[in-house]
Amino acid sequence: MRSPRQQDPLNPADGPNAFSAYVRQDSVLLAPGRAGYHVVNRWVPWLPARSRPWRTARRVCPTCSADRGIVLLAALPLMISCAAHGCRLERVHEVRLAHRYGEPMTPRPVPDTVAALDRLTFEGIATGVVTLPSRTVHVGAWLRLLRTLLDEVSIVASRAGPGSAALLHQVWETAELPFRAGLSFWRPYERLSPSRQEAMLQAAATAVQLAADGRIMPGGTLGPALQPAPHRHIPR
Repeated sequence: MRSPRQQDPLNPADGPNAFSAYVRQDSVLLAPGRAGYHVVNRWVPWLPARSRPWRTARRVCPTCSADRGIVLLAALPLMISCAAHGCRLERVHEVRLAHRYGEPMTPRPVPDTVAALDRLTFEGIATGVVTLPSRTVHVGAWLRLLRTLLDEVSIVASRAGPGSAALLHQVWETAELPFRAGLSFWRPYERLSPSRQEAMLQAAATAVQLAADGRIMPGGTLGPALQPAPHRHIPR
């Protein structure tokens, strides 16, 4: 798995080229090129659309927020849960109100697949590397892989092709969520509602687990990173 190329254009004003370079230069579940092309104006990865106030997306862990304040990572749509406590991140103002009135929020669990995915992302942010089944990758490479995966689970079945369409349906059915989170018209992840972003992350987490378990065979250039390393016989 190659490292992200530093020359990739990520100027918000050059949205289509930035999106193509960051999200669709490689693939994870789908065969290369199956995701096609979309025109995405004024785009940068992970940052919510300017029409939606950035501060409204802030979420924190109800368990550790009182001690550590608002973690920058929780302000971006990267994670659903706290990697330390495995509980769902909640809206900042709701957590603050609960603490103010002396009634701390009860932590809510997330699916095991989601907790596992969030631990990988947090590992990358905290250490600079992410430990995948077959290799260790730089956090920059992981974030691109994850963003590509989030894009692929949002692709319409007809564009993915018969084999990949079946794989995508398997991912969503295993996650027990509507296909493409009920999305009617494709939009980049950063411009989806928080509920749909969460569904996409849950589908991505399910895909990562299915690949690690050998229950799906990713067909993309980056897919092998999610699969177990091949067994090597060591002669005695």
